[in-house]
Amino acid sequence: MYLSISIDVPDGDKNGFAGLVRQTDRIEKAKADFVILARELSKGRLAPGRVEAVVTLPWITGRLVTPVVAAAIPALHSVPFHIARALSAADFLSSGRAAWMPLLAGGERFDNAYGAGYRLASAEQPAKYADFIRATRALWDSWDQDALIINPGSGAYLDSAKVRRVDYRGPYFTTMGPLNAARPPQGYPLLLRDLDDLLHSGVAADVVLASPDRLAQADKGAVRLVKVTVETLDASLGLVRDGKADGLHLMGANALDMLESLRSWVVPPPYLGATARERLGLRRPINPHSQKGAA
Repeated sequence: MYLSISIDVPDGDKNGFAGLVRQTDRIEKAKADFVILARELSKGRLAPGRVEAVVTLPWITGRLVTPVVAAAIPALHSVPFHIARALSAADFLSSGRAAWMPLLAGGERFDNAYGAGYRLASAEQPAKYADFIRATRALWDSWDQDALIINPGSGAYLDSAKVRRVDYRGPYFTTMGPLNAARPPQGYPLLLRDLDDLLHSGVAADVVLASPDRLAQADKGAVRLVKVTVETLDASLGLVRDGKADGLHLMGANALDMLESLRSWVVPPPYLGATARERLGLRRPINPHSQKGAA
């Protein structure tokens, strides 16, 4: 059974960074399987946190050396090139443990910061969400997995024939590429989706989080994490026992205490490899431009 938790700096906390360090140290000691840099909203939804998740990700994976660490990202206000570059770096620095969770929730905060031009009707938001993911992945596909050579003896460091333009053209994003960062070790960092934020998407997620009533609508083959509080713990454990969930995403003021208590008797699942995809038994995505394809 997987154990997951989200962390953020609380509003009004003047010593937020020190508090974040204390949280991460407790989480690492408890050996969480997933950590999401996000804040909790009402009704169990997640939103991008006070900390800039993409910037924090490389640092925090240095302290959290066990779990897969996901950055909650505002899907309607992020730029594919910047996100692709940042997540590639984080995936290298974490040895393939980086993940991302694009979110629609909390968009009002970013609308106010970015201006009226970024506001989008609710009916259009799922399409832009999916286009953002596809455009970002297209940039990762601009490099073959083995494009980097790094041979000090010959002085060669890159096979330029394995780096290309991708000319992605979607309804909201257009990007030529190539990215100025190598393809991540995972091919694509692990993709998470909150089903309480967006129930269905044109892009399937690798891991889904959901309240119990939505868990059955998870993407086929995705790792299913049911959201749980202290009050719903027993019922959620029943979903795991019945094979309807693969793990728990712990929420509420007592989430960290729950993690420590559960880890005292919940044995971590056997990891099948070092990277997030290897751990979950997921293949590295095939690069459609590469002759070699998946490793």
